[in-house]
Amino acid sequence: MSRLKSGSRAVFTQPPLPFKCPGAPQKIVYLTADHLQHRGILKDCSLNYYVHAPVIFGVPFFARELVKIAARYGIEVHYQHNLVAVDGSLKTATFEKVTEQNKGERITVPFDMLHVSPPQSPPDEIKSSPLVNAAGWVEVNQNSMQHVRYPNIFSLGDVSSTPNSKTAAAVRKQAPVVVDNILHMMGKTAVAGGYDGYASCPLTTAFGKTILAEFIYGGKVTPTLPLNPAKEHWVGWWIKVTGLPLMYWNYMLKGHVWFPKHNTSFKGDVV
Repeated sequence: MSRLKSGSRAVFTQPPLPFKCPGAPQKIVYLTADHLQHRGILKDCSLNYYVHAPVIFGVPFFARELVKIAARYGIEVHYQHNLVAVDGSLKTATFEKVTEQNKGERITVPFDMLHVSPPQSPPDEIKSSPLVNAAGWVEVNQNSMQHVRYPNIFSLGDVSSTPNSKTAAAVRKQAPVVVDNILHMMGKTAVAGGYDGYASCPLTTAFGKTILAEFIYGGKVTPTLPLNPAKEHWVGWWIKVTGLPLMYWNYMLKGHVWFPKHNTSFKGDVV
């Protein structure tokens, strides 16, 4: 990033789902733009974000604001493009279009800097096991985390089939549900649903600013803090760089389970 100079072309990619955090590939786009802006050369550089999806973010509430931020920086967002090849010596990246009208058509673009977010999948040991669905993920009930065919098996995190972000924030809410349900089974009581699909994505939009995106199944926005969740805040930056590491190492990994509740009755649906 620091080697970019006036006239440079930077290319960033987002692969097809599923991958760990749908917001992660675009965080570096905004941080790069902010860095170039502080250096006074943003307007002289070309920043291009190639996204496999037809939208910049899967939750419309946040996508509307992120589109504005990309436009503010002058970032060109290219939807429904999938990276299929890179030529390092020529410094070119080839993308395949995935729209119905242009499916299979390829374009090759030059770059001075390329940031690639690779496609992701479960480990081969999981994909080849009898526990998975057709897509290779451990097939669980999305609320109880119990396997749909083998009731004595539970799964969470990166390899589970829950249709949401595979992030630490998701695991934080999934783990207590799994523990409670294992205890239910040991006590011969009914397994209960308890995970609502919560995920959190602190979207870094500049150095010192984030949009703290929190949501559950169906893309419903569920903020924890009493702040406008669509807007950039310094508090979210502090949470990301200081609060979350402390929570992870000193709280989650030591087995503590109490966390502030996310607001599932939030009614804000207009940015």
